[in-house]
Amino acid sequence: MKIYYINLDRCVDKNISMQSQFPEAVRISAVDGKSITKQEILPYKADRNWRDPNWNRRLTKGEIGCILSHIKAWKVCVDIQEPILILEDDAEIKREEWKELINPYINSFDLLYLGRKKISGEIEEINQDLETPGFSYWCCSYIVSPRFCKKLLDYFEVNPLIPTDEVVPLIAGLHRYFKYDSPFTSAAFKEDLISPFPGAYSQSETETPEDIWEDYNFSLLTVATDESLAYRLFDSTEIMIKNLGEGVSWNGGNMSLGPGGGQKLNLIREEIQNYNDNDIVMFLDGYDTFIHASKEDILSRYFSFRHEIVFSSEKTCWPDTSIENEFPETDKYKYLNSGAFIGTVKEIKNFLQNSIENNEDDQLYCQKQYISKKYDICLDYESYIFFSLSGLENFLEYNEPYIINSDSNCTTCILHGNGGEYTKEIFNNFYDTLNKYNIYIPKNSDLEVLSKDILVLHNFLSVSYCEDLINSCEKYNEWQSLESDKFPAREIRLKLLEDYKFFEIFEKAYYQKLVPAVEDYWFPLMMYGIRDLFAIKYSMDTQRSLSNHHDMSLVSGSVKLNDNYVGGVLNFPRQNISNIDLPVGSIILWPGQVTHGHESTELLQGTKYSLTLWTSRMPEDTYDPR
Repeated sequence: MKIYYINLDRCVDKNISMQSQFPEAVRISAVDGKSITKQEILPYKADRNWRDPNWNRRLTKGEIGCILSHIKAWKVCVDIQEPILILEDDAEIKREEWKELINPYINSFDLLYLGRKKISGEIEEINQDLETPGFSYWCCSYIVSPRFCKKLLDYFEVNPLIPTDEVVPLIAGLHRYFKYDSPFTSAAFKEDLISPFPGAYSQSETETPEDIWEDYNFSLLTVATDESLAYRLFDSTEIMIKNLGEGVSWNGGNMSLGPGGGQKLNLIREEIQNYNDNDIVMFLDGYDTFIHASKEDILSRYFSFRHEIVFSSEKTCWPDTSIENEFPETDKYKYLNSGAFIGTVKEIKNFLQNSIENNEDDQLYCQKQYISKKYDICLDYESYIFFSLSGLENFLEYNEPYIINSDSNCTTCILHGNGGEYTKEIFNNFYDTLNKYNIYIPKNSDLEVLSKDILVLHNFLSVSYCEDLINSCEKYNEWQSLESDKFPAREIRLKLLEDYKFFEIFEKAYYQKLVPAVEDYWFPLMMYGIRDLFAIKYSMDTQRSLSNHHDMSLVSGSVKLNDNYVGGVLNFPRQNISNIDLPVGSIILWPGQVTHGHESTELLQGTKYSLTLWTSRMPEDTYDPR
């Protein structure tokens, strides 16, 4: 009988172990679920509605890779038309005489487990070695017949992918939930001959609830009838936000006069009617939330809850304290807050099925739905995703790069300044402190054309960024020119600064703001990356000017870091353009070579600081001072 084992290319140690234990076995290169896409698994597709019966989680990337790998093995069995032994690379021999024990039964069964985890079902003795399998997990070591493998392959011709441990007992007629009239014979050894090594389950890539197969769309919704008041939310994230309040007349009440907000839920209900049930929606109140995490981090944390909807929670029961005893106990904050939640469209639709008037209270509505226990909901009672600040103002901390609720000792992703004036003041001050270097999403009005080929991108860097960069450069104080520079200046490369955040923040602004604007204006120009980025200092007792020159750059840029000096103007003699009127933080941009010679005129008073950008002329055109 031929033996095959499934092994990921990157799992070299496991491959060595398998070769040592099973030298006659043939390796099957496993499908890496972490590195493939929905398009790459066609004609197969994942079961979007699958939920693990034990953990209530979706299919993981590891499970997709696992089932596709076993499909490769089943195809081999069908091709050679003889039974084969299939092993996974976490297999370990438990009984040295395993070969002798399986020999009498190789052709006796369509499915024969050499090791398994019994889950449920009646077990009957077959003989001194074997018993009926019942419903079992583990496809670590099993013998299959060609006709059984053909049926498995046929199943996935018309059905979406589900985990290997589920489909094998399903086709064998052994599944605990789904009855299937199976023509196949099955057995299992009473005592495991080959089973996973100790700790294999905890190390398995199939058991990672945070690493879910991406078979969904993600939408972030808010309601802000005055979008200018929601700038903290919009400016804090790269995630596209759909504002359901745009152009809407607000009839949801005034919180200063009492509870309200039902209109938010009605707008959400209407919006998601045409969404796919398996898609994921996150809603955040518009005026008092901001995001401090990536979309990937938020989704990973959401999946780890293993519930369809996760609501924010808060410390106090508001607006109706009479129902506080109806809330289930939690380790921390047990009262639902409706200003922040995430969940599947299907369950949100169910949750919002009862009507609510626009001026009724949205939080009380959601609380009553939650305590009804009719829906698959849990509360984020430790602030793992949502930190509702009311009553917890003194526990708000920041330890870069994390916002922390020190009361629950938990990092968080989204801060919600629910509560009164004191809470709002703490929330606003914290946001301002945390986001003083914030990279704002550009508006069309931010791009100004000074001449045909000289642009200005306003609001490119914050004034705080410019001021702190000057201080960081002066602390470093290694102003010097490059040895090969024909037009030397007193410079500091940002990558050399001890505080590397200045380069990283600029790089983020470069890709989010500058590149789209430049490529659109100079279409079909293609931007490759930052070739060089350095601060320049001019002072009365050192270098005071820089003569006319060109750059080794595709597109060059310059940012005023301060403006409390006289003279020292960036000037383009040929175009008769200068930066004299530009504010601190805006970046002037021009073609770096041949046509746009430029100079820094003589400094007459004070100290001038500026930031110069050179961009790469081709993909491999880079400079790294480190």
